[in-house]
Amino acid sequence: MEKSLFSFIWKYSARQQIFILMVTVLSYPVVYVLLELPKLIVNDAVQGDNFPRTILGLDFDQVPYLLLLCFAFLGLVVVSNGLKFYLNVFKGRLGERMLRRLRFELFQRVLRFQLPHFRKVSSGEIIPMITSEVEDVGGFIGEAFALPAYQGGMLVVQIGFIFMQDPLLGLAAISSYPIQGYVIPYLQKRVVILSRQRVRNIRVIADKVGESITGVAEIHANDAAAWHSADISERLYENFRIRYEIFNRKFLIKFLNNFMNQLTPFFFYLIGGYLVIEGNLSIGALLAVVAAYKDLAGPWKELLSYYQMTADVSVKYQTVVENFDPPDIHDIERLTRDEKAELSGDLKFDNVSFSGGAAGQEVMEISLTVPAGTACAIAGPDGSGRSEVLQLAAGLVSPSSGKICIGDHDLDKLTDSTLGREIAYVGGAVHVWTGTIRDNLYYGLRHRPLILPEREGEALKEYKRRVSEAKETRNPLYDIEAVWDDLEAAGADSIHTLDEKALQLLEAVGLDKDIYRLGLQSRFDPSMDDTFAGKILNVRKNLADRIVHEPALEGLVELWHPDRFNASANLADNLFFAVPADPEITMDQVPEMEEVRAFLTETGLDEKLQKVGLKIAETMLELFSNVSGDSGLLGAYSFITQDEIPEFERIVRIGKSEQQRPGLSDADRSRLRGLAFKLVPARHRLGIMTDELRDKVIAARKTFLDTVVKDNPGFVAFDPDVYLPPLTIEDNLLFGRARVDRRDARRRIDDVIRTIVEETGLRRPIIYAGFGYHVGVSGSRLSAGQRRRIALVRGLLKNAKITILDDIATGTTEDDKALRRGLQEILSGKTFLFGTSNADIAAEFDQRFVLDQGRISDKG
Repeated sequence: MEKSLFSFIWKYSARQQIFILMVTVLSYPVVYVLLELPKLIVNDAVQGDNFPRTILGLDFDQVPYLLLLCFAFLGLVVVSNGLKFYLNVFKGRLGERMLRRLRFELFQRVLRFQLPHFRKVSSGEIIPMITSEVEDVGGFIGEAFALPAYQGGMLVVQIGFIFMQDPLLGLAAISSYPIQGYVIPYLQKRVVILSRQRVRNIRVIADKVGESITGVAEIHANDAAAWHSADISERLYENFRIRYEIFNRKFLIKFLNNFMNQLTPFFFYLIGGYLVIEGNLSIGALLAVVAAYKDLAGPWKELLSYYQMTADVSVKYQTVVENFDPPDIHDIERLTRDEKAELSGDLKFDNVSFSGGAAGQEVMEISLTVPAGTACAIAGPDGSGRSEVLQLAAGLVSPSSGKICIGDHDLDKLTDSTLGREIAYVGGAVHVWTGTIRDNLYYGLRHRPLILPEREGEALKEYKRRVSEAKETRNPLYDIEAVWDDLEAAGADSIHTLDEKALQLLEAVGLDKDIYRLGLQSRFDPSMDDTFAGKILNVRKNLADRIVHEPALEGLVELWHPDRFNASANLADNLFFAVPADPEITMDQVPEMEEVRAFLTETGLDEKLQKVGLKIAETMLELFSNVSGDSGLLGAYSFITQDEIPEFERIVRIGKSEQQRPGLSDADRSRLRGLAFKLVPARHRLGIMTDELRDKVIAARKTFLDTVVKDNPGFVAFDPDVYLPPLTIEDNLLFGRARVDRRDARRRIDDVIRTIVEETGLRRPIIYAGFGYHVGVSGSRLSAGQRRRIALVRGLLKNAKITILDDIATGTTEDDKALRRGLQEILSGKTFLFGTSNADIAAEFDQRFVLDQGRISDKG
């Protein structure tokens, strides 16, 4: 990486910088003539005589001559500003391209860091450097050569013009420059040092905040919030102290600069006035000089700001380089070269040593051989070197001495394209990516784009623009919208076959039941598979028939019916009898939609619902206002949280005495409506849901369906013969609500649904639907065990020649034993390394090596 910011700029944008300089030089004559024209207009056109003037063979009287000069001035103003506009756009585009290039290079360098390096740095340090800290660098790159050239040129042109009018005025114009040129850089040195300290301190704060977020459970579990708060507070004070000193020095520099700039007009008025009185200078020339100096202040100020900005940006760039250019970084070819070597042969460690930088992370003089196609256990407690040996075998870390080979291939000389495809590694600390289960299962098959999408029209033009910009910034040309899944590597001939293979592995690791439950909670687009949607509707009808004809089931479910009130559903579902077509819109947001609010107002339901909400609020406050928030009663039975109690106490007071006091605000009324819509009559027996209110809701439902839902693409009405995409698969199957006043209703109806689903062969399609379940940020919606098993299936799907598992399925239960046997069967004929801390588990394998304190203590 280039050590100097200007080296980086010149290396990657020299051609563009030269072009900017050429256009800048073209603007110099235009600026000089713009300075000369006002003098000509005042002295020659306005005060001159002996007209007409002859220009290009044409005679001009005084007024036409004045018009000519004025329009010439206007034309040059347009040209000058047009050049500025063009330069600014060009510089802005160049800066953004270079910023994109720099950020991508930094990200690529992160990928090239050796794994032990990540123990020295944290994401809290790296992320701000790639995102916010280099932002100013991008803005500076476009100005790096253009700004001093343009502003410096303007300064020279304007000073030259002033000297042309009178040398004394020229000396007065530049009299303060030597002082400013010495004092300001001297003061700026300390600002640069402080800026470097501030950047480092901010990184530490970001690191501490990130660490606190990661360990927030530990903070609460150990009551350590005060300690962390004090730590952050101290560092924030340090940042305040540094910033305060920077402000003092920066504004001192600004004060001195402004004072010097205001001192020069004093000399102009004194010297220029004297020369005009003596007749040695015309008034027009003096006005032109004053106007030129007014313009002169801008370039000089810009040059001083440029100097300060250069110092600041250079500090940021150098600190970034220090962090992204470690001596042991992997070569770029290892990351980007797309070639795959066939790894076959025995895995051999030849006197291998490695140090991760701390005790318990060393490997010392390890020599071992794992014959190709065999299963081997690497045993040893945490800190024994077991994990490091397995990472060395996967090529994830490089030995400090010795050699690791698979057949004739030295692992340290292979590229990621070989290691990542020929070796499957699943470590103890697995990572699940934000996205769907399918994204994570097939993640190990997405090496390069395989089938590009067909584009035409505007889509093709936009794609070509993206490719062109990628070339300009040396970004990869890979198409993210292409097909990336390498079916051939997984041993599949179609995506359907790949899904089946993934399901077989999920069943082998015991995760298929979990995916089935997640599939039931997933949404499905029927346009993708009409047959599947039709089967769900058939199951719905079958289930409805059983519920109607079997007394044991009839009391478990309340099905949706357009003429009936569902006591196990809330008031919102009963009134609207429809769901938003957009799954991002929740039912809580529906009452605030414009057309819904208009409907509620027109039908008089708005006021009625507010009264219902007020009654609910009164009851909740009466029951729970003195209940502790730790008791759990509020969460189980109340509509109102502990924090909302004071606010609803205020609303109730106003609601009870609206005639004597100002009325409720729109926000208050919305809150009361929200309470009413949450009412589930079968659960909340508050005596509010009367027969009269039920009848009004059913009547209003029909009006709502006819006036708002009908022909409205924003809503999907409940219909027993139509699949409802906004609802989950489970809700579509049941098409109703389990009775909330029966404790066993939910469990028993789930058993019935499971039985019918298996009888009709829908279980596998529902599991495939579960592949589309979004796992949350870094798999936050999955349990730790689910994440580990998804990572395991991801590794197995690669169909790699060598599979390495560390601390996976190392329990002693029968399920874990069965899983280990299943893994050996699945990986039969392939090289299989299994890491465990349990010596008894290691005995299940034909070959084993036991490590202790970084050395092999036993083998068999």
